[in-house]
Amino acid sequence: MKNKKQLISLELIHKFVGVFSDFFLNIYLFKISGNDFNFILLYDTVNSALGCVYCLFLMKTISPKTANTIFRSGYVCEIIAILMLLIFKEQIIGFIWVFLLIHRYAKSSYYAVYEQVLIGSSGKHSLSSYVAGVNILGTIVSLGAPILLGFLITDCSYFVAMGFILISAIASMIIATKSDFKVVNEEFHLFKFWRKAFKNKTMRIAYLDSFLNRLGGAHGVLKPLIPILLVLALGTEFSAGSYDSLFSVIYIILLEIVRLLNRKGAKKRLYMPLSLFCLISAIVMISNFNIFSILLFYFSLRTGGHLIHSEYDSMIYAIGKKEKLARYSNEHHFTWDLFLTMGHLTGIALAYIVYNYLYSKEAFALIIVILMVFFVLHAYFLQKLEMKLNNK
Repeated sequence: MKNKKQLISLELIHKFVGVFSDFFLNIYLFKISGNDFNFILLYDTVNSALGCVYCLFLMKTISPKTANTIFRSGYVCEIIAILMLLIFKEQIIGFIWVFLLIHRYAKSSYYAVYEQVLIGSSGKHSLSSYVAGVNILGTIVSLGAPILLGFLITDCSYFVAMGFILISAIASMIIATKSDFKVVNEEFHLFKFWRKAFKNKTMRIAYLDSFLNRLGGAHGVLKPLIPILLVLALGTEFSAGSYDSLFSVIYIILLEIVRLLNRKGAKKRLYMPLSLFCLISAIVMISNFNIFSILLFYFSLRTGGHLIHSEYDSMIYAIGKKEKLARYSNEHHFTWDLFLTMGHLTGIALAYIVYNYLYSKEAFALIIVILMVFFVLHAYFLQKLEMKLNNK
């Protein structure tokens, strides 16, 4: 439980830093690259592939002796990455791949330890409630972050906002130096795990769902593109951040509903309706492309799409233990990340082909709908996966 309390403290600060990294950084890179969508797609491709490579490295090296060093080294890299943005400013494009190597490691090392500690310290039925609880707290803490950062960027500059992020990263580093996280010390036997895991139907469904999650979900190729689309439609980062903060309120309400359902042991039938809402909002957007339809689509992703992702995370955390494969937590983590990466790269490839070779309003519209269809399929398998796990 002590690990969980420390993780919550760091996760709440990390949420604030993540608002900049996941939302405003893509907008900034898009602007200084000369509004080049191909650059954003290439950046996202390398970012995704690097994450998978780092995951393999970290899962092979993480142990009780190295966990704290890995965790703290991530914060050092986070601080270095932010300093690079502040020092090089618009010239960061010339050092973009060095920046990405450092920045991606910061994120990968954080979640490598976060997820391993979470998996190791959680009971059989506690993950969904715990993850929902952390997300509620994190969303409340970061509720003002999008509008605050958007205001600083619009009325001051990106560099003032980066200064605030740097302070947050330094505060997290101080907390991390006082933390002592424990992880399971097991040797890394990937192929042995695969022989066991892929014979298990539940595990196969889980990894297929991982692929679909990143192919069509809110955390796939749409993640770097939607913030750019919002700013292009609304005009300023402040407006985009304001709507993100507003929609977060609905997301908190949905997370609290999930917590109440978990406490009562009730069956959750939210995934399919929420995913269908995302699909319908995508169809509305492409049929009548205006500010309202764009906001409706983002609202569906920011609320229903993020809730499905949260529930998916909690299930993946728990599945190894429930399927009696807990000793292979590192192998499970990497395999999960591998399927996420394959789904993400497939989505990027589809977007790249449509944008560069089949570009037309109709083709662009079609790819968004196709991605949302895959997201509905993801929600369907997630529902099946939850039913299987609840029957264990």
